Amino acid sequence: MKQERLMTEGQAILAAIRQIQLQMECARSSFEDATDEALIDSYIYEIIALQKKYEYFLKTAKEMGLTNGYQRSVI
Repeated sequence: MKQERLMTEGQAILAAIRQIQLQMECARSSFEDATDEALIDSYIYEIIALQKKYEYFLKTAKEMGLTNGYQRSVI
């Protein structure tokens, strides 16, 4: 039972990491296309927030021994 719960939890963490990576790609792309100062600022904040979230889930995955092939993303 505990092993199954850890596997399910681990799968959820890895799925969250993949989702955050996609969100960061989208935010970076939108940032590159933005011309309005307010939008640029909002994308910067979004990217920073996603980076913090990514770091949290990556740390959790490492603690569980789940990471193979994930690199720390840099803004």
